[in-house]
Amino acid sequence: MGLSVVETQILWGSAASINVTTATPQSSDAFSIDPTTIAASIQVIATNAGTPATGDTCTAQIAYTTGDVLANTGDDYDTVDHAATVLVLDTYPTDTPGENPAGKSAPIGIGYKGGKLIVTCPQAATRNISVSARLFEKRSA
Repeated sequence: MGLSVVETQILWGSAASINVTTATPQSSDAFSIDPTTIAASIQVIATNAGTPATGDTCTAQIAYTTGDVLANTGDDYDTVDHAATVLVLDTYPTDTPGENPAGKSAPIGIGYKGGKLIVTCPQAATRNISVSARLFEKRSA
């Protein structure tokens, strides 16, 4: 049995990043988790466009899908309030931890068909935060 590594950029309307300008949750394009994946993680980078202040955080969640649960039109995803929180990034450098840009990796579940990354930045209306993310999968061959 061999192993391979596959890295996939998380896209936001086909762009490699999103500039979060409101406090409302922003969802990425859907991504797939390969059925041969034995381990997966996601790395998220948040960059504050202004001078960061206390409370300038970015919460990353994953809304997983197992397919068309409602049997109507396509994949159904976990709702925002019930999506799995993966990590929180703090872009205020004097917080501990806190830095700008802030980046963190975290493992994600592999027992799913795929998902969407959801980011929420509570103070983004005051200080926009640019977010990029990448999916890392270790697959068996």
